[in-house]
Amino acid sequence: MRKIGFGIGLFLLLLILPLTAQDQNVQQLFRQGNLFFQQGKYQQAVEAYQKILEQGYESGELYYNLGNAYFKINQFGKARLFYERALRFMPDDEALKENLILLKRRLVDRIEIPPKFFLTVWWEDLLQVFSLTALTYLVVIAFWMLILSWAFYLFMKKQRHRERGKGLVVLTLILLILLSVILTDKIYRFEKEKYGVILKPSVTVFSEPRKEATEIFVVHEGTKVKILRKNQNWLEIKLGDGKTGWLRQDTLETI
Repeated sequence: MRKIGFGIGLFLLLLILPLTAQDQNVQQLFRQGNLFFQQGKYQQAVEAYQKILEQGYESGELYYNLGNAYFKINQFGKARLFYERALRFMPDDEALKENLILLKRRLVDRIEIPPKFFLTVWWEDLLQVFSLTALTYLVVIAFWMLILSWAFYLFMKKQRHRERGKGLVVLTLILLILLSVILTDKIYRFEKEKYGVILKPSVTVFSEPRKEATEIFVVHEGTKVKILRKNQNWLEIKLGDGKTGWLRQDTLETI
């Protein structure tokens, strides 16, 4: 039994060691990228951060730093792309929001978004308060709060305590339903709504998915577009002001 136990322990250790070494390599690359950025070597910083992405790692901080490095070398399309990706992990980060505003001022396209109904704005702002991961944790916590409050209600014998328990059950149930609705909407948007960022200096948008079609308008590097559908190597996109059209898939990268 001891030999078997030792063998299992050794096997687990051999599995853990490569992961630990890989994590250490990632941390080293991240520190190296930060050092390059502080020294003004922005291209080297980009290369260090990109090596981390190639290993399958991602985080809000990594995307944010990568966006900053691309911003410094005036690659505004890439900077916008990674800022937008960072927003999915850090939706309430003030520094990220400020840098995104500064970046938008440097872009060619100034798209005027029509005003939205105030309830729509309120709901979209609410969706941005928490990340998908944080919302998932909150739903789980609310669920267990409901279970505990229900148990409290069932085990209380005094009428006064039972009334309080009943009120607590109702409140936690409302909280759970609200959080679940928010989480469901956020998951739906994450899965169904796709956005991209233009990476070419300028891109012509056509009325149909073919080069012989009518040219409708032109978009420039760093512009964020909503992807409606795909037709072979073409994508139908929609701008914030409602304009739609088709462009080549290789002119943008999906957020």
